[in-house]
Amino acid sequence: MAEILLRQLKHDGSCYRWHPAQVVYKAADGFVLRTPKGTSIRNVKDEWPARFDSYRYFWYGRWYTLLVLLDESAKPVELYVDIAGPVRFEDSVVSYIDYELDVTSIDGPRLVDEDEFAEAVEKYGYSAELQARCYAAAEEALALVARWQVGLPPQEALAQIDGMGV
Repeated sequence: MAEILLRQLKHDGSCYRWHPAQVVYKAADGFVLRTPKGTSIRNVKDEWPARFDSYRYFWYGRWYTLLVLLDESAKPVELYVDIAGPVRFEDSVVSYIDYELDVTSIDGPRLVDEDEFAEAVEKYGYSAELQARCYAAAEEALALVARWQVGLPPQEALAQIDGMGV
């Protein structure tokens, strides 16, 4: 498995979180990264070990990324979706803009972090069009989390997006 650097960016392009990850599958429509438990995750102030094994699913052109956190027996702890600008995969770096709005499977699926999204709208001046795009992506992400099947091989897992619209 090829190792890459995953960079999560703010709207202004500044990197706020990064860590190494492994590419486990890459296709024309997207790719899957794995981050093993214990991997060092960093932000501008701290560094900490990943608490769970995780897989992150990316689809080119979609405005979200799905993170699946797994316990030691490979059972899902949480499905978490970052509403995000389309992903860029260049050389050995994957990056995307995180728009703060998120979806979780805990007590849901449900939308979370609307307060952080509102703060980002003010701070970065998100246009009405961008805000609408983020909420539309959140609706799609809610549907994705509701029907997601954990444990499928990467190609089948990525295909779960089929029929959901853009």
